[in-house]
Amino acid sequence: MPAALEIPTTLAHARGGYTATARFGEHADPAQLILDTGSSTLVVRPHAYRAQRDRQLSATPWVQEIRYGGGAWAGPVLRSRLAFGHGHHARAIDDALFACCETDDVLFQGADGLWGLAYRNLDPAWDVSPLLAQQGHAPALSWPWPYERGHALDLDRFQDFLHHQPRTHLQPAFTALEEEGVVRNLFALAIGRAVAHVVHDKPSVAMLEADPLNRGALVLGGGSEQQHLYRGAFQDIRIVHDLYYNANLRTVRVGGNDPFPVPPLDASRVAAMGSNALLDTGCSFLVLDAGTYAAVIETLAARDARLPALVEQSRQALGEGNGLAWHAVDAVDWPDLHFGFEAPDGGTTEVRVPASHYWPRNALGPGRTLCLLSSALPHFGGQSILGLPLFAGRYAVFDRGLAGASGTVRLASLRA
Repeated sequence: MPAALEIPTTLAHARGGYTATARFGEHADPAQLILDTGSSTLVVRPHAYRAQRDRQLSATPWVQEIRYGGGAWAGPVLRSRLAFGHGHHARAIDDALFACCETDDVLFQGADGLWGLAYRNLDPAWDVSPLLAQQGHAPALSWPWPYERGHALDLDRFQDFLHHQPRTHLQPAFTALEEEGVVRNLFALAIGRAVAHVVHDKPSVAMLEADPLNRGALVLGGGSEQQHLYRGAFQDIRIVHDLYYNANLRTVRVGGNDPFPVPPLDASRVAAMGSNALLDTGCSFLVLDAGTYAAVIETLAARDARLPALVEQSRQALGEGNGLAWHAVDAVDWPDLHFGFEAPDGGTTEVRVPASHYWPRNALGPGRTLCLLSSALPHFGGQSILGLPLFAGRYAVFDRGLAGASGTVRLASLRA
């Protein structure tokens, strides 16, 4: 049985997402990748991975075009070496599939790319070799990148073009590591906060990395045996679909109020969306479906009429790249939130999110805070995306082999 590999993570690069270092190609070019359980694609930006000098690179006929809630990118699919860790703890595979794309800092929040840790159905690619051959490209491969050199792609038009080509699903990088016997079919994340802890104006990456509140860990192929990372018992959430890490969210409770029910996803949307909630470490927010969000805000208003206004003020400030001053938020009493999920035994697992985790201090700047509650985008109708505030202060094991084909997410308290 392969030993687990523990890799340090940090909030210093993406500020609203944890990154870990991966190394690409013959020269082990290092890249800081956002760890995202809400997607499956491995993508790196060319400033970090210099494909032109990688003699281990194999081009493919495939192209990927991936869309997230906050943007999109497109680029060629390459095959080369992917490595993690150092010395005796190093692990690598020589035939990893990943995309290389040009994009700005906004989409990846300043990181060098993203590592999607979900399942195969979220890693689509399109075969453009017939069209490249017709256009006189020999060999008919997507690298070097033949499209729109020198300026940005019109991604909407490019998406329409691609989706008329033959489609396939790539083997995600974590699946490749598991199937090649490098790691077991589970991983874990030690997560302290949802956003970076900032105590200086305009801090450098090195300053943020030095702050212990911005550090975490990724454990590849390991879980409950890493007892130095957690304490107490686990709370188990059943994963009901392997589209994302889909869960059934049954109830939400605000403070000491009675829980209110969360409706299941409409049957007409199950094939496309899986369930009414997904567990997404690539998201910095608790993004609640419209009905659930409205019920939470209504309950907050009944508790203290000032609370909804502060949530809205935070939303507006975040749109301008700012947070709110502590004193404005700490002057009132914010309740904890409790999310009730279907458990592997059919019961309900209720997970508490303290107010300090959805109103984190020193967020975006010293003495600032922001509200990490949000209403879902229209195209996510009926589905909540539960991001880092749910995991903050916890050790989260994504066991893809327990309790059925889709697995279990296990949450324990992070050891200080």
